[in-house]
Amino acid sequence: MEAFDAGHVCNHSDHQGRYTYRNQPHVGQWNLYCLADAFLPLIKDPQQARAAIDETYGDAFAATFERLLLAKLGLRSGLADDEAFIGATFAFLQQHRPDFTLFFRTLSKLPAAVDPEKQAKTDAPLRDLFIDRAACDTWLASWRARLAQTPWADAERQAAMLAANPKYVLRNWLAEQAIRLANKKDFSEVRRLLACLRQPYDEQPEFEAYAALPPDWARGLEVSCSS
Repeated sequence: MEAFDAGHVCNHSDHQGRYTYRNQPHVGQWNLYCLADAFLPLIKDPQQARAAIDETYGDAFAATFERLLLAKLGLRSGLADDEAFIGATFAFLQQHRPDFTLFFRTLSKLPAAVDPEKQAKTDAPLRDLFIDRAACDTWLASWRARLAQTPWADAERQAAMLAANPKYVLRNWLAEQAIRLANKKDFSEVRRLLACLRQPYDEQPEFEAYAALPPDWARGLEVSCSS
């Protein structure tokens, strides 16, 4: 998502928003129900199959989601009120719509503490993703306050965050460019993308353009299953 939106629909044929970002947990559970149906010839009892999912999926998803978000945010260990902080972070992203990938990747390089006189310059890479820089400053203050509750060395934390937040993802506009060339029997861009995405967490200066925001023609680009 070049601009974070919990209601983002990726597939142009999803007219009801079934697979929006916010609906992924529910659709994941529904997909497991479908998988369980495929095993009915072996299980025999459909209620038993669904009960096994209902008894385990919610807790497993919540635990995994929290673990992954703590890693993306650079939090060394969880605290009781982290659910509220994560919720506030998603509300902040929803309101200000930064690029999802760039937000977390840029955050990964910021220090846990900063001299107030140098803060604007230090935080500039992240602040520049926002029109409302004051709102960014407020969120960063809460993030740093949370980091201070479970502190660890900046170098170690930053390395862990960079390993949890990719620089390169298969953005829609990158796929579209590769598809257009491939339709002309030119697979060079497919090969370049594959080479880059094999190491999505590395800097790879030769592929720097692949980490950029989409050009104007590609804003709001949606894909299909065949893409």
